[in-house]
Amino acid sequence: MTCPDFDWKGFVLEELPAPERRRMEEHLKTCAACSQEVESLSLTTAALRRLPVREMPRRISFVSDPIFEPNWWQRFWSSAPRLGFASAAMLSLAIVVHALAPGSTPPAAPPAAVASAAVEERVQAEIARRLPAAVNAAVDARVQAQLQPAMAEFAGKLQAYQKQVRDQRSADLRDIDVAFGALQKKVNNVWLTASRYGGD
Repeated sequence: MTCPDFDWKGFVLEELPAPERRRMEEHLKTCAACSQEVESLSLTTAALRRLPVREMPRRISFVSDPIFEPNWWQRFWSSAPRLGFASAAMLSLAIVVHALAPGSTPPAAPPAAVASAAVEERVQAEIARRLPAAVNAAVDARVQAQLQPAMAEFAGKLQAYQKQVRDQRSADLRDIDVAFGALQKKVNNVWLTASRYGGD
């Protein structure tokens, strides 16, 4: 049974500061159980370092892949400034065409018609003031409706990949535990054999 005050894994992996290492080295000279634990851990790390290093597989496609790129018309309709500019341009063109059309010049209006024209002008000004905000709100709603399915699909793929990585990590840890157990048994057998024949 090793002493609980010392982190022998950190000692073997050389992750501890120098003063702590010196204190642990002094302790190793007097404690046989801790010395055996350090020797065991050193053998295990040496065996693990001999395992081949393999590259992790890439099995997920990212949003930057060409599959997810929208068409030119989807990019146009998903841009609020472009849609607002197109709406304003069409409205301006309709006003200009209406003003330049033959016979569009109204005859001189009586005073009641002048008051009606002023009201009409105020209505048009109010429409011009409120129209951009309404267009932007409609465009934002449409963009959100189009983006939500793609984002949900991406989130699903990301969760599946994370689950796969967690499962692979669990499998790797199980394999390391099995290898560590087998190595521990071999070390114990060597230790027993050496002690039977009078070895250290």
